Amino acid sequence: MTDFDSSDETFLLSRRTMLGGAGLTGVALAGSGLLGAAPALGASLIREEGIPTDPAARIAMIRRMRLRTDPGIVYWWFRGRNYAQQGAKLTPLCELVFGAVMKVNPLADGSMELTSYELGFRTAPGTNERSDQLRNPLTGEMVDVPFVPVGPTTVRYSAANDLIFDGKIGNTTLKAEHVPELFYHMGDQITFQQHTAADTETPGLSPRRLNDMTMITSPAKEALDPRVHCASATGYGTDLSDYARWWKMPAGMGTQCLRSVGRKETNYANMPKDWVAMLARVNPEGARDPRKLLTLKQEEYRN
Repeated sequence: MTDFDSSDETFLLSRRTMLGGAGLTGVALAGSGLLGAAPALGASLIREEGIPTDPAARIAMIRRMRLRTDPGIVYWWFRGRNYAQQGAKLTPLCELVFGAVMKVNPLADGSMELTSYELGFRTAPGTNERSDQLRNPLTGEMVDVPFVPVGPTTVRYSAANDLIFDGKIGNTTLKAEHVPELFYHMGDQITFQQHTAADTETPGLSPRRLNDMTMITSPAKEALDPRVHCASATGYGTDLSDYARWWKMPAGMGTQCLRSVGRKETNYANMPKDWVAMLARVNPEGARDPRKLLTLKQEEYRN
């Protein structure tokens, strides 16, 4: 089984999708310090005008925007650029294309199962082809670039949107703090922001601190309508973490930042063509029928 680099940007995106039944990442990892899923409800806020305050209705709205409330498959993709961040100076490192195939299975008791398969690859800034090697712009060194699909992985959410999960991704233990969502009603759009700060522990390696902040936006007429099972949605992500170890970055060189934009799809044909082409290289049969990716043995893509 491949050791995951817990500060790698695909690890961050993996958490965003695989642990994404609640506010985009999970809400109660077993044995972790993650806070409860139900958003904190205080005095009425102008920015939340028209957004339901009932916890169950709010959870349903989040699931409708992030995934779907009925059984079926959804797809998410993100495209972005990774930067070396030294103080206020940003230096492009690489670009990233990431996609996920996700099967949602709501259960009779209000809980939900989510199975996902994820694939991300990197290119040099301003290019289209996957890179096996990249130049570290701060050191000038050529480094090998990992490429490991993830999954399929299944997690479960309770009716209260608590994530039932052992807190492990690969050989890494995840302890996360989920900051309550912020909600915004802007004209004909509904947006919610989530922030997860996570500490990761990997045997033989120093602990890492990760931050995942994402905003999901949907048309208000879809997000607020309980008759709609799957609202169209666009995502905007900012991930801040220590450098991925494969960058071989010397100490004191700052942190890495990933800025990304993506979209939820219900039609596989709308997934980015370069991502589908890369999937076809890895698993031609799965690229023809992505549902088959969700029935693979996990070990096939973690070794």
